[in-house]
Amino acid sequence: MRRSLLLLYVCAALPFLSGCSFSLSADRHDAERLMLIQTMGLDSEDGQVRVSVSSGLGPEDKPALVMSARAGGIEAAIADLQDLSPENQLFYAHVQYLLLGREAARNELNNVIQWVDRSPTLRMDTNMVVVKGLAEDAVVDTSENSTDVTARLASLDRQARSAGWTIHTLREVAAATSQGDGALCLAVETADTENAVFTADMQSEALVPAGYAVLGPDGLVDFLTPEQSMGAELLTGDPTGLLITVKGNTMEILSGSARIEGESSPDGRPESLSVKCSLRTGVLEKSRRDSLSPEELDAALSRTVGEWVTDCIRLAQESGCDFLGLRSGALPTSKALERWGGSWGEILTDLPVSVSVEGRVDRSYDLAE
Repeated sequence: MRRSLLLLYVCAALPFLSGCSFSLSADRHDAERLMLIQTMGLDSEDGQVRVSVSSGLGPEDKPALVMSARAGGIEAAIADLQDLSPENQLFYAHVQYLLLGREAARNELNNVIQWVDRSPTLRMDTNMVVVKGLAEDAVVDTSENSTDVTARLASLDRQARSAGWTIHTLREVAAATSQGDGALCLAVETADTENAVFTADMQSEALVPAGYAVLGPDGLVDFLTPEQSMGAELLTGDPTGLLITVKGNTMEILSGSARIEGESSPDGRPESLSVKCSLRTGVLEKSRRDSLSPEELDAALSRTVGEWVTDCIRLAQESGCDFLGLRSGALPTSKALERWGGSWGEILTDLPVSVSVEGRVDRSYDLAE
């Protein structure tokens, strides 16, 4: 009797089991079609948007899926990309790097921030990079056979962080620019690898660091050279690990700090700003041409870094974009700014600023002949 009931139960359950089996098979088929996009590039071209994507290298170095499409908006371009690859279901929740071309960073920054913030799949903590040129070139031209833009960006990311550069996320950029100030974002550019030691099937464009992009509330302001970017890092972050060259001597920054102080009139109006920096370095490689005394090397270090810091402050004043956080020294509270009305950018533009840098080279006496 018990055996008959068990047989009856199994027979009754078969339709449901077969249905379950079909669903699992369908889910597995959908999973096999899923193509994870890992890098996305955005360009602004003649009133339209170009979206370039790369899936990254697959298992066993399977070539990346790399595509590009242009349309009137980001969503329309993404729809066109899906039409170009009907055999795959493009999935954007795992995008690691968002690249903005020069014109997109200049004209579309706020639109991009709002679009990502509303997106059900893209994340605001995605790493953001600005390309000194077209993002399409960075995504497409650096993906050749056994190489891929995502792998190159990951390598560049590790290199930048270990060397003291800061990689910012879209959320960090949005937070800084939404407050009316500015933000720094790592800039990259493409470089020919023809003379590099690569095998024939790896010859393509490379991505190399190109300093920082300065982003204001309305988009890209300008680019800082790698040297000027070191001055900006000294003022805004931790420059430890950065390599600099002074009079042919290659040095590593061991520590660095900056103090920003404001002078005000008796009624509290900002009258001047004082920026005092100090840094300590160690020599990694001595110049083969110039032989400087320890005192001369310290002075050269202070003078060189002072020029970089001054260049950064000049750009902040000329643009009215405080990407260096100078307001904290002159107007430490929001009430102090409200007293004068207007904007901090207007005050900053005409504010006298003095810069001093005290540089020291550790064990520089070891360089003596």
